[in-house]
Amino acid sequence: HLARPWINAFSPRDLSSPWWWSPAHREIAQHVFRSPIAAHPVIVWQTIHRLPELGIPQVCVIGHSNVGKSSLINALVHGKEIARPSSMPGRTRHLFAFDLGRELSLIDLPGYGFANVSPQLRQDWEALIQAYLERSQSLRRVVCLVDASAGISREDTRLWDAVQGAGRRLMVVLTKVDLCHADDLHRNVAEVIAAMQPLDLDLAWPYVHAVSAEHH
Repeated sequence: HLARPWINAFSPRDLSSPWWWSPAHREIAQHVFRSPIAAHPVIVWQTIHRLPELGIPQVCVIGHSNVGKSSLINALVHGKEIARPSSMPGRTRHLFAFDLGRELSLIDLPGYGFANVSPQLRQDWEALIQAYLERSQSLRRVVCLVDASAGISREDTRLWDAVQGAGRRLMVVLTKVDLCHADDLHRNVAEVIAAMQPLDLDLAWPYVHAVSAEHH
């Protein structure tokens, strides 16, 4: 059954504990995500040249509007409300950057898929994402969120293509698993795994993660 907290998309029958789940790695993660947080000024594509580059690893998070991105980011930093959800399409032009103890830079990229957005807003979103993927010198991973209760969309896979086309490493995380029946989660994970098969393995984190910000 594929309704698990994580699964190797390219070896789904492998049930062994992954190396990154060791006590030592979990202790490091606890330390980093509990570190003091510094926020940088909001960035739009016209100011992308001001993107902070502090020589520390950078991880960005992106997903469809209402995918639960803000809730997940806040859960990662143990309930600190650094990311705020918004139903306003205008925020699709904004990039938010946070430094965690000067050890990790966490980038909150704007969501996509808002209904009835203007062509200009859509162009601004595409310009910001493309500029960020091309310019960031410290980006190590792009965490692409998929709503587990809704399943994968064509917009999601188009984003994956853009990420790998820019030579960036992709990681897929399913959110809102608390809203899913196990059978629905199994089906949607299977669809995600199938969609990942054509990816460049050198630019893909092999594990698919299924999470809930409500039960972190």
